[in-house]
Amino acid sequence: MKKRSNRLAILRAFGVVAALVAIVSGVTFAALQSQQDTLTGNTIQTATANLQLSTDGASYASSQAGFSFTNIVPGGSAVPTAGYSFYLKNAGGTPLNLKMAVVGTPTNPDGVDLSKVSVLLTTVGSGAPIQTFSLQSLMASGGVSLTGSLPNGNSQQYKLQVSMSTDAISGSSASLDNIDFAFSGVAVSN
Repeated sequence: MKKRSNRLAILRAFGVVAALVAIVSGVTFAALQSQQDTLTGNTIQTATANLQLSTDGASYASSQAGFSFTNIVPGGSAVPTAGYSFYLKNAGGTPLNLKMAVVGTPTNPDGVDLSKVSVLLTTVGSGAPIQTFSLQSLMASGGVSLTGSLPNGNSQQYKLQVSMSTDAISGSSASLDNIDFAFSGVAVSN
């Protein structure tokens, strides 16, 4: 019996020591842990992409009246000779890569081959080469990318001309109507 009571005493002593070790460890751990610090009220917001256009370089909006390209001679020079002038302005907060497209389907009663109608775009004063796109390519899935990007807060002048290949039409004349050129900007990622 004495052995059993010795064992119980040893077990009690061991239990008391283990409990003390647990309490001291917890207190030590708590003493080494800092309080919680918080950054409150954070906000996440994207940059603003805001492309506007103008035909006079002064009044900018999201839509302007277009141009009439007349007296085109299939196989001849692009018209008008000097090009129609328009401006794109990046009024947003990030540089934009530009795209040009034709939205909707033009009225084409004379069956003009749209792959043989060329749209010429000149970036004025940049030294960039004239970009030439078929009307058909501008209608395809989102249009085409333009050369260069437009920094935020800046505007750029462009000239627009149109020409046709000799075999774009069959007959003595043809016309296309309701051609809406659309320009968009996609934020330049760093």
